[in-house]
Amino acid sequence: MQIFVLGSGSSGNCLVVEAEGERLLVDAGMGPTRAAKRMRGLGADLVTSRPPLGIVVTHEHGDHAAHALPLARALRAPIVAHGGIALGRPRAPIEVRPYAPGRALALGPFVVEAFVVPHDAPQVALRISAGGRRFAIATDLGDPSRGLGAFLRCSDLVFLESNYCPSLLESGPYPPRLKRRVGGPLGHLANEQTAQLAASLEDSRVSRLVLVHLSRTNNTPERAREVVASRVQRLPVDVLPNGEPRRFDVHRSARDTPGEQLAFGF
Repeated sequence: MQIFVLGSGSSGNCLVVEAEGERLLVDAGMGPTRAAKRMRGLGADLVTSRPPLGIVVTHEHGDHAAHALPLARALRAPIVAHGGIALGRPRAPIEVRPYAPGRALALGPFVVEAFVVPHDAPQVALRISAGGRRFAIATDLGDPSRGLGAFLRCSDLVFLESNYCPSLLESGPYPPRLKRRVGGPLGHLANEQTAQLAASLEDSRVSRLVLVHLSRTNNTPERAREVVASRVQRLPVDVLPNGEPRRFDVHRSARDTPGEQLAFGF
């Protein structure tokens, strides 16, 4: 399984998952032109002879969903969305396939599982499996809610939000209302909250943790890594700066056990 992260953060979120000759997109925070350019920069083409099996949208905020309809048209792919997402009116017919958090959805070789997390729009963390490999992504959550750690623990690779440093948010340029939103229980995760959740992933199937969705204004990659690494001793921690594209290979963890694979399935 390969993952092409085309962008993570308020400038636009989009990633492409590839396994067994098929593809799946997660989120659509950038349009086809920018997505294609980012994909080429990672050594692959966005548009191929095989359309993606779907564009899975986590929630309706613009940096995750604003370009779902244009991407679906350009890629000839269906949109996969839960009931809390409003996508607007398409100019041409586009297939929208519903999915329900808590129920596994099979799309070709992929199995998609969703876990509801607290945010100021209906939002989910995702766990995607194919070919015996599994990754999870959890961003845009104001609180590391009960059960999320268990949901993430049986993945090989985890992308986890580490959005802001509280001191930078407090002293930064955001207006008070926006500061309260970001730092509130329906906003985003602070570095310290991420570190607490990351510590619960040690000694699990997770073999690599990547910090994502960093604020360009209220955080730095160095701060995020330092805070999280101070709480995590036995789990490699990487950081993906805001907006930076990068390719990841998902390797099956040596810690994988049959019992762990099944422990938190839906």
